Amino acid sequence: MRSPLNSSSDSSALLPASQQFLIPPFERVRFTVLFILATGFGWFLIWFVLRSVQDPLMPARAIERGLLSALITGLVSGLVVSAMQWLVLRRYLTNWLWILAGTAGYILLTVTLEAGWGWIGILTNAQAVVQLFRQLPPAVVVFTAGGLRVLLTALCAVWLGLTQWLFLRQNTRSNLWWLGVPSIAVLLSSSFTFLSVLLLTAGVKLPLATNVLAAGILGTTQAIALCALKKKTVDLTLRDHTSPLVVAPEIVDYELVKTLARQLQRRLNMAWTSEHLNDDALPYLVGVTQNGAIAAYTPLNSPAVEQLEEIPLPELTHADQAKRRSNTEPLARFEVIFLPSGSLRVNAWLGIPLTWVAVSMMTVVLALSAIAAYSIPHSSLNLQ
Repeated sequence: MRSPLNSSSDSSALLPASQQFLIPPFERVRFTVLFILATGFGWFLIWFVLRSVQDPLMPARAIERGLLSALITGLVSGLVVSAMQWLVLRRYLTNWLWILAGTAGYILLTVTLEAGWGWIGILTNAQAVVQLFRQLPPAVVVFTAGGLRVLLTALCAVWLGLTQWLFLRQNTRSNLWWLGVPSIAVLLSSSFTFLSVLLLTAGVKLPLATNVLAAGILGTTQAIALCALKKKTVDLTLRDHTSPLVVAPEIVDYELVKTLARQLQRRLNMAWTSEHLNDDALPYLVGVTQNGAIAAYTPLNSPAVEQLEEIPLPELTHADQAKRRSNTEPLARFEVIFLPSGSLRVNAWLGIPLTWVAVSMMTVVLALSAIAAYSIPHSSLNLQ
């Protein structure tokens, strides 16, 4: 079956959900790792700058805390972290306004946090509140103060979610939940820190570097959320509404999909023995049944349409028609790229489940935070 690449139209049928994600599922791990590293490196740059400013050997004037200080901190933090993240995001979102959105969000977060904490300080200095605190055990007072700080930070983090959402809504759909993503990162980071304190009181010493933990959790949470977003417009549409690539359900067994990917790679390698004549990579969307038969394919760019006769997909698809039961038989979908070098690459569109990616990355972040806490003096990890 030959299904030419065509431009979007009102009558075009959308491809299955796996092809509608902002981050292609087969790039989830790579994207998440790079996004976490970018976020962490941004935080490291901020830590390095603040540490240099606070170094007594530097002829720098001490920065007084207050709304102006919070504004400057938010401006610098937003610019640095958002710019680092943009280096990874630009492959998927061509608009640089992510930097502007992140900077505005960080400014609003830090300023409202500083103002809110100031109001809490005024309230807690009231005579009645002071008398109440004196009647409570010190541990309860500390826990209450910490809880208020966490809740206030999570509430103020909605500003960051809001400004980033205003940008993301231009390119994605069903995205209102993004408003709470930074707040979730704050709560997760605080929960792990609180768990570390509880373990310490129980005699288990497992310190965590709070800034490493916060940067890692924020990067992980935002990366996973970006992987879950779907594009507002799908790059590829099919005119043939009866194509198996449109009507067939998706095989969701990840282990089976990996097996089918290996089988498809072997078949194509055996059938494709010569280099094609084009200088560009030739990508195709290919649907494969549970028994390994190629059900359908479609080119993903213009060179792939022009070089269709140079690849083995037409012959293999025609030979496999007898193995198919119906157009609605479940399919595993792959991106197959024929490279100018004569090699080819097969990527499973289903990708590694996001839950696996999230748990793995969170585990790595916790491990790195624990290592940093043991390796680096605690005072040097404090940005304040």
